Amino acid sequence: MLISRNESSRSWREVRASCASVIRELESRGVDGSHRVLLSAANSTASVLTTLALMEMGVSVGLVDRGVTPNQFARLVEEADADFFVSDHEEEAPAFARLDARWIPLHALDTAPAEDGTQAELSFDRWARRADALIVWTSGSLGRPKGVVRSGSSVLANVSRTQDRMRYTETDVLLPLLPFTHQYGLSILLLWWQAKASLVLLPSRRTDLALEAIVDLGVTVVDSVPAVYEGMLRLLDRGRVSTALLESVRMWCVGGEPLQDDLQRRFTERLGRPLLDGYGSSEAGNIALAAPDNPHHCGRPLGGVTVTVVDEEDRPVPAGQVGEVIVHTPDLMVGMLEPGGRVREHQRTVHRTQDLGFLDEHGNLRVLGRKAAVHRFGNTLYPDAITAKASECGRPVRVVPVEDGRFGTDLVFVVADPEERPAAHWRRAFAELVAEYEQPNKVLVVPEFPEHTNGKANLTALRYMAQAALRSGRAEEEKQAASAARPAGPAIPFADRITVLQDVARLLSERRPEVLRILTEVSNHRTAADEIDASIEALEGAVAEVSRYSPPAARRIGVLMPSNIPLYGYILYVVIPSLYSQEIVFRPSRMIDAQTRALHKLISTVHDLPLVLDGSGQREFLDNVGKKSDVLVFTGSYENAETIREQLPEQTVFCFFGQGINPYVVGADADLNRAVDGLVRVRMLNSGQDCFGPDVVFVHTSVSAQFCNLLSRRVEALRLGAPDDATADYSAMFYDEAFEATLDYLRGKREFVAAGGRIDFVDRHVRPTVLIHPTDTPFLPPEMFAPVFNVVPFSSEEWLDEVLRHPYYAERAMAATVFGSLPKTVEALRERHMVSVDQTLIDIEDGNKPFGGRGIRANYIAVGRKRHTEPLLLSKAVADYLPGRS
Repeated sequence: MLISRNESSRSWREVRASCASVIRELESRGVDGSHRVLLSAANSTASVLTTLALMEMGVSVGLVDRGVTPNQFARLVEEADADFFVSDHEEEAPAFARLDARWIPLHALDTAPAEDGTQAELSFDRWARRADALIVWTSGSLGRPKGVVRSGSSVLANVSRTQDRMRYTETDVLLPLLPFTHQYGLSILLLWWQAKASLVLLPSRRTDLALEAIVDLGVTVVDSVPAVYEGMLRLLDRGRVSTALLESVRMWCVGGEPLQDDLQRRFTERLGRPLLDGYGSSEAGNIALAAPDNPHHCGRPLGGVTVTVVDEEDRPVPAGQVGEVIVHTPDLMVGMLEPGGRVREHQRTVHRTQDLGFLDEHGNLRVLGRKAAVHRFGNTLYPDAITAKASECGRPVRVVPVEDGRFGTDLVFVVADPEERPAAHWRRAFAELVAEYEQPNKVLVVPEFPEHTNGKANLTALRYMAQAALRSGRAEEEKQAASAARPAGPAIPFADRITVLQDVARLLSERRPEVLRILTEVSNHRTAADEIDASIEALEGAVAEVSRYSPPAARRIGVLMPSNIPLYGYILYVVIPSLYSQEIVFRPSRMIDAQTRALHKLISTVHDLPLVLDGSGQREFLDNVGKKSDVLVFTGSYENAETIREQLPEQTVFCFFGQGINPYVVGADADLNRAVDGLVRVRMLNSGQDCFGPDVVFVHTSVSAQFCNLLSRRVEALRLGAPDDATADYSAMFYDEAFEATLDYLRGKREFVAAGGRIDFVDRHVRPTVLIHPTDTPFLPPEMFAPVFNVVPFSSEEWLDEVLRHPYYAERAMAATVFGSLPKTVEALRERHMVSVDQTLIDIEDGNKPFGGRGIRANYIAVGRKRHTEPLLLSKAVADYLPGRS
């Protein structure tokens, strides 16, 4: 029986007759078993009948959450290459009209059964034979929906496994407070079909109506997410209904997200029955389920399904030990949906869930949450595991990690407390529940968690709330610090050297041709000229910089010099620091050793500063200089930086300057000529061999064709010349490793080349190359030192923002550029990046101000075992961290 609050109930016979009517209506509109149909609707009689009818016809069914916008739904229809799409929108949205697929309003399918009494068999035999029978969308690692494709036979087999565990009967009355467009809700819908039980339809968020339905209809099984049961307990606390009236329920089932022990305990104490937890996924269906005869954790894996828990090296761990949950199941998805409706087949039989959990001694599975780890105070922490401990406080808790620059990884504990008791109350409670190194940096109290349409906690919204709370706290701390600022006036430890810096600036200006000859051995003329100008500006601003930050006197600063920008690096890391370091010892990069030595020899003619060039190998330099310096500067790869950091004494201030992706974003209303000019200028800096160059360019689809045409024409017109040719736009590549990496990359991406792409192996000449990747490609670019432009058209700011929050981008967050009006994107980028708006990074870079982002691979300052990600300036780093030696 199908029971709806707003409509008359329908027996199974009437359900089958109604499905036959829906099938006839679909067929009259051209739908047949060869098609793919997407459905997006709230739970209703019509949506249930349509889902069953589509399955009976044997079509490929794509289920889309009703909470998506019409534009998002239209994009999924297009990406899935659907033939038809059904929704309960009251009228055709403008986004629908642009699609090739035909829209069918749901209300048009809810017609009266035929008078001849025809009934649909509802065997789903044809659907079971389809490899792409079901498509459901779930949030992937990028945060945007990803289409999971499952065969009909695997879905139905998984339903049978679930039925074997839970044993639903015809006498059961099921109340799923879940959307049927998600894996959990769909499985309940199909279990109702298989058991021929009764199904009650209610809005999934109306806990009050659910309690009434349980009493009035004798509900025996309830399924929902933890937040709904929290709401139910609140209503019971207010006396909304007596628990004695809820005794008809034999199974209270929960899933969708980890169940915390505190909720389980409070619910069991109040209602006398436990919450039966379950674990499943869109990719694999139901995996493990607790049942009345075994209510512990998520129960054991279903028949035919195997679960193991492994450590970081994929070794199985003993019972009770936490690790990653690995699932072996015959019900695994067949693949992932790709743009254009193609299915990228999934060859593996093992599902790496990226979830954290453990198996108890009886084989019951406990899932704690996502595996993602953070590092804090030298400890590797799992926020969801801390959440499980903190939730013992008596209220729902979420632990949100926030990377926050010099303060490292902060933990924000968000508490859902309807009484809104002060943060100090909860901080005292958490002190008793979690370890010292797991304690919160910030406690945020809210009346309730923000939720998605399916009732799960909205983790993205929680993250934004946590970040905002931290920013507010930091602003107050900075305000207080400003009131107790250092005394005004210059505070330069070696002020007698100021005139020497002025002499160096004069030399660079007066002997410019000599300097250019040295620099053009490793870079093109245009870049070399810009480097001289930037170096002079930095020298002229050095006194104001050092006075502003007032670094204390260091005994020695050691510098492992960069492999490019030899002059600018020499000025920033060697000459200017002489104002606050008794001695600077530097080791040139082997790639530009001769040029660095030549510059040092030339500049030394106007000074007698204690600047020592050390020509030893890196290991010897670290032993003799690095480990004995107050401060060590390194510019290079993250992997090398980590190797160096591990060898340093605890008190050494280690400054790492790395490389970022530097995404370049062009909005729909951008000045395209300016955007293209700026892009060519910054990407072609040093013929593409500079860390400022953007590794990816995101362009809105409304202007992407025009932008790419302009860019291709500009790139094709660039002039190759010798490095010392002042009229050339670029020269051949200097770095062998970068040249080889570029060859490999272009060979693998040649189908996307729109301009350039020609390579001369003898001269190491790579023609500036434009690659246009498919729209909304979740592109994770390699870090490139090459004249290569990777363009990715994007369809919405929401998609773009989700991509830029991907961990790959977050770890490499250094700087970013935005052309056009994209305020939300700019705000989101500024949380981790230095952002230039309607200008390039070259325009905003200032050698006397901090530069960089909060990506751990882009730059950091390390003291002891703790790394601080923040924009870097050497004088500020010394001022902030050197006094902390102890």
